[in-house]
Amino acid sequence: MNKPKSNRKVQEEYNKIFIEQAPTAIAMLDNDMKYIAVSQRWLKDYKLEGQKIIGRSHYEIFPEIGDDWKENHKKCLQGEINKCDEAPFRRADGSVQWIYWDVRPWYITDGSIGGLIMHTGDITHLKEKDLEKSRIEAILEKTNEVARIGTWEFNIIKNEIFWSKIIKEIHEVPEDYKPNFEECLLFFKEGESREKAVNATNNALTKGTPFDLELEIVTAKGNSRWVRAIGKSETTEGKTNRLFGIFQDISKIKLSELALDRAHSELKAIFNSRSIAIISTDKDGIIKNFNRGAEALLGYKANEVIGVKKPSVYLLEEEVKKFTKDIAESFGKNAANFNHYSDLAGRELNDTREWTYIRKDGSTFPALCTLSAIKNSEGQNEGFIAVSTNISEIKKVENELLRKNQMLNVAEKITMMGNWQWDTITNVVKWSKNLYSIFELDESQEELTYDTYFSFVHPDDQKDVTTIVQQSIKDKKFHDFIHRIITKTGKTKTVQLLAEIITNDQGEVIEMIGTCQDVTEQKMAEKKFRGLLESAPDAIVIVNATGKIQLINKQAEKLFGYQTEELHNKPVEILIPARFTTKHTDDRKRFFLTPKTRIMGEGKELYGLKKNGKEIPVQISLSPLHTEEGLLVSAAIRDITKQKLAEQKIIESKENLEIIAEKLRHQNKQLADFTHITSHNLRAPVSNLNALLSLYKEGTNEVDKNDLFNKFETVIHHLTSTLNTLMLALKIESEDLEEDLETIRFEDILHKTKEILSGEIINSGSVIDSDFSKCPKIKYKRIYLESIFLNLIGNAIKYRSHLRTPEICIESALTDEGKAVLTFKDNGLGIDLERHGHKLFGLNKVFHRHPDAKGVGLFLTKTQIKAMGGHISATSKVDEGTTFTINFN
Repeated sequence: MNKPKSNRKVQEEYNKIFIEQAPTAIAMLDNDMKYIAVSQRWLKDYKLEGQKIIGRSHYEIFPEIGDDWKENHKKCLQGEINKCDEAPFRRADGSVQWIYWDVRPWYITDGSIGGLIMHTGDITHLKEKDLEKSRIEAILEKTNEVARIGTWEFNIIKNEIFWSKIIKEIHEVPEDYKPNFEECLLFFKEGESREKAVNATNNALTKGTPFDLELEIVTAKGNSRWVRAIGKSETTEGKTNRLFGIFQDISKIKLSELALDRAHSELKAIFNSRSIAIISTDKDGIIKNFNRGAEALLGYKANEVIGVKKPSVYLLEEEVKKFTKDIAESFGKNAANFNHYSDLAGRELNDTREWTYIRKDGSTFPALCTLSAIKNSEGQNEGFIAVSTNISEIKKVENELLRKNQMLNVAEKITMMGNWQWDTITNVVKWSKNLYSIFELDESQEELTYDTYFSFVHPDDQKDVTTIVQQSIKDKKFHDFIHRIITKTGKTKTVQLLAEIITNDQGEVIEMIGTCQDVTEQKMAEKKFRGLLESAPDAIVIVNATGKIQLINKQAEKLFGYQTEELHNKPVEILIPARFTTKHTDDRKRFFLTPKTRIMGEGKELYGLKKNGKEIPVQISLSPLHTEEGLLVSAAIRDITKQKLAEQKIIESKENLEIIAEKLRHQNKQLADFTHITSHNLRAPVSNLNALLSLYKEGTNEVDKNDLFNKFETVIHHLTSTLNTLMLALKIESEDLEEDLETIRFEDILHKTKEILSGEIINSGSVIDSDFSKCPKIKYKRIYLESIFLNLIGNAIKYRSHLRTPEICIESALTDEGKAVLTFKDNGLGIDLERHGHKLFGLNKVFHRHPDAKGVGLFLTKTQIKAMGGHISATSKVDEGTTFTINFN
């Protein structure tokens, strides 16, 4: 009769079953930390193959385990579970393994702790190979899924069923759940799974048949899961008294099988891809596989290389030597006689590097190749597989990025600027090389955070910096600012921060990217400039090319009544009266085209406009300022109100004196003109009368006396005409100019003149054109204006050229001061002004042999114009014509 085994022995027996079958590194230890069972993966991970492990102490196998780990093991033996995702494990030989673990107690039937189960994984390669991170994480995830193994026992004699904690988790029942035989079977999904479970259980109970099934269950929460159920029976005297085994959640494995099928399809598609070259070799280095991508990239057909060529056909010899040397050194071998085909048997190889591939036609291109060893079931190398891609375009981009990065580094040094990135979620900060230089911080400092930067902020600026940063995050818009820092060596610098804020789809701030520029020198220069600006005696206003105010000093604030912030970036025309703004805008544009220091509006009166609307007379000096932001203009403005008042008084006094002097001058000139006229225009006729009178007295012939008497009549007529003209001129000079003034249209005067001279116009064929659009009317004495038009038009007709049609053109205009101007232009005989210009407007002065020429018209015209405060001048060329210009007051 077989003696029943103890519960402890039984527990150990079924635990050994799943431990040995586990694909991950799992060890089972008793309460004395001695090994009961280990998986093959455990032996492999910790390089214990071939050693006797069972029965030996865990601390004997791993003497490097410290007291802290031993303390954790004690806690686990008291019921705790100890997990760690990753930690370094320094081995006795000095090497470091990165491992994860799950250490928990295992229980025997009576619920007491029988020892520990250690589930670990070597993730050293994860830490060493970032490129394989994703793949390794997937493997770890699969390993964790496989580790979801629980134990169960059905004590037939007591009709009791025991489920371990993991089985309860798989079935989604509470920890205090107590299953019974019928309920256990009902968890299997109705149909095929339940039938298999029932049959397998009956066969195990009646025949002692073990089972290993993959079945589908429906959990207590209604979720469907796939499980692997393994069971064995225990008999005593031919009768089954106990069933026990393991239960594993394989739902993810099932899904993985589907994923594996998809992956296989994807790998097949990749192998057939024309963009990726996949080449494999046997253990002797002969090419075994050569996909279509390899054909496309290298120009060889598969049948040209498979079985006959080695990869050296498309590789550079020097690169092969370098590869061999690197691989030999990585495995501690001598490169001189190293052969990676034969010397890497049983070793892992996964190498990624750039190669220069040689096409069949001899051309070359850069390729990125990942070379991996192909293992057989015994773990021996059967060859290698290389996956390669043409990275010509990538290299171009890399080179361009490298060049731009070098340019950026140079630009940052020149501008004393660095760039930074701040991940606001992880608080990880990255600085450019030049930013380290600005803060005088060693680049070897690995961890940078916001606090790293903030620790350099000048204590007096920390509150402002915090406020601005917080406000920027709140507004999701970075507010550029300037503050001081104290560098690692204690220097105080001023920096300017500019940045962009990046948000996620939910609008949350996740990152800031920006620049930091050392503006210490600029701020010092700015302070000096501000000091000079404030020390200036005049108001200073600095404007950019668009006419926007950039800076003013205190004197300008005082002069115009504005504060600096009220004028910053406002148009400078805000300080100029509206009537001058249009012209000022044009003048400003011209200044920026040819900038130079000068007085603004020289010779003209300038006015400024205060905030309260009051105008003030000013004097302005302009100077160009060349800055990094472009050309600016500095305007020094001085209030000359007092000077203007003093000047006005002087002017008024001067004007009074001038009026008196002008009256005296005018009276003297009248006297001189009268004397001149009397001496020249009256002396000749009087002398002539005296001579005729003598002849008349001496004459005896009555006929001669009659003839002399007729001559008396002619001379007396001329004398009378001269006296009348003289009297008219004197009358004009003495008339009150303010009397009889009226607003007269030039067109009306011309029309009347044409009517008076209609006969002469028709006989001469004269053509008269006029344009009074610029100044259509004037306030004047009508009789004078009619006389002026009559004399000037009449003279133009009288002294016309008989070689061409007489043309007379009359135009009006306005000067800049708003004064009327009138021009009379003809194409007549013209006047030799070099000979006669000085006597052009004299009395009785004629310049052509014309029977009606008396030399009175121009004299009267000038007298009338002058009496009204105007001026007449003439330009003329002989036989081309004459232009008279009248400037009215």
